[in-house]
Amino acid sequence: MHNLTMRKVAHQNHGGSSYDWVEYFYQNAPEPELPWNHSARLSGAEKRAVIASIQQFQLGEGASGKRMLDRAQRFSRETGDLGLIAALKLFLREEQRHSRILARFLQVENAPCLRKHWVHGAFRAIRGIAGLELCLKVLVTAEVLARPYYAALRDATGSTLLRSICQLIFDEEGAHLRFQAFAISRFQNRHRAGTRALIKNAHAVLLASTAALVWIEHHSVFRSAGRTFRQFWRETWSEFEALYQISST
Repeated sequence: MHNLTMRKVAHQNHGGSSYDWVEYFYQNAPEPELPWNHSARLSGAEKRAVIASIQQFQLGEGASGKRMLDRAQRFSRETGDLGLIAALKLFLREEQRHSRILARFLQVENAPCLRKHWVHGAFRAIRGIAGLELCLKVLVTAEVLARPYYAALRDATGSTLLRSICQLIFDEEGAHLRFQAFAISRFQNRHRAGTRALIKNAHAVLLASTAALVWIEHHSVFRSAGRTFRQFWRETWSEFEALYQISST
């Protein structure tokens, strides 16, 4: 992620435009180079610490987002911002690439992918009944938590391949948060200050409950990386506040 477009859009402190993000995702579309031929494999202890966790995240990264895109299509037509739907499609395609990369890693480690998991099913159900704004809030909640998770997974084993995968996803999730801050700002600008505060507080409750669940489900990864719950909690809220700071500019 070293070209001018990525530096301009993915690392700036404001959201740019929908077409800036379309350009960013196109620039980032080529398949990343990863050390797939590295011969080292996870030890037995490392597998016990991370494989089940990776399986769950791999499933979550692969969502199609069809219902969200249907709602976004209507919003784009209503607002005249046709670039937004294009950017959302490309964003989801990049998320699905994360899923494919994790699936390939699981294959290298002779571990199967999950077909379903109750956490994934619960989030999918919420997105299914939500409007576009709430759907984006649910999706960005997972993105906020992904950053501290992939940082921990990167440090949880000695695998060169897994560390490279996690660093790639960690970096791209940072850009995704800025994109979602831009998308969320499209709604925040339509609300009064009091309503925006209520929505942020409700989102904070959703994040807190989801963060607790992530720790329960994936604590073996965090502990293998030497992360405490306090560190995880602090990193999570730092990402959350950064999200709203960007979306309000």
